[in-house]
Amino acid sequence: MTLHLLIPCKPFAAGKSRLASALGDHERTALCARLLRQTLDCALALVPAAACRVVSADDDAAALAAGLDVAVIGDRGAGLNRALADARAVVRRACADAALLILPIDLPRASAAALRGLIAAPAQVVAAPDRRGLGTNALYLSPVAAGVVDFRFGEGSFAAHRAAAERAGFSFAAYADPDLAFDIDEPDDLAEWRGAAAKEVAAR
Repeated sequence: MTLHLLIPCKPFAAGKSRLASALGDHERTALCARLLRQTLDCALALVPAAACRVVSADDDAAALAAGLDVAVIGDRGAGLNRALADARAVVRRACADAALLILPIDLPRASAAALRGLIAAPAQVVAAPDRRGLGTNALYLSPVAAGVVDFRFGEGSFAAHRAAAERAGFSFAAYADPDLAFDIDEPDDLAEWRGAAAKEVAAR
């Protein structure tokens, strides 16, 4: 089995729109760039650059990825699930037995250790739920499932991914990890993340 990571990334200027009440446009753009860089560092601690791809239509995201020798697969603007399906096709044409890990950029506490735990879970499809148990913060598809299971990111995606896996006849597991469950979607999430970072700095 060869593990490949797909990292979807909206254009920086359009990302994290729900943080508009807490951050200005330039601050949100900078935050998205920082989150992509952190996510790439995490990914590259898990797989080589050749097995990691950013899925984006953003030139700045592409430049950041290229600086780390990570390839970019373009997003045609038909939605996240379509973009991931297109990216999956690219990967599987090059490596028919690839396993896939979908890793969004807004998981600032994600680590290679947490991701290794996720992909080691005893199931053919594994999803890390968000803190509400509704969204999917990371998704692993084993080689047999990678070309079959539909991507269902969006509202209620955790239950939708479970249903898609079971409908296709694959075993499914939830991987509950507090670091993977934490994402930055709302101003309260941003404040919590910043507060924890400030405490870490003060404790050093």
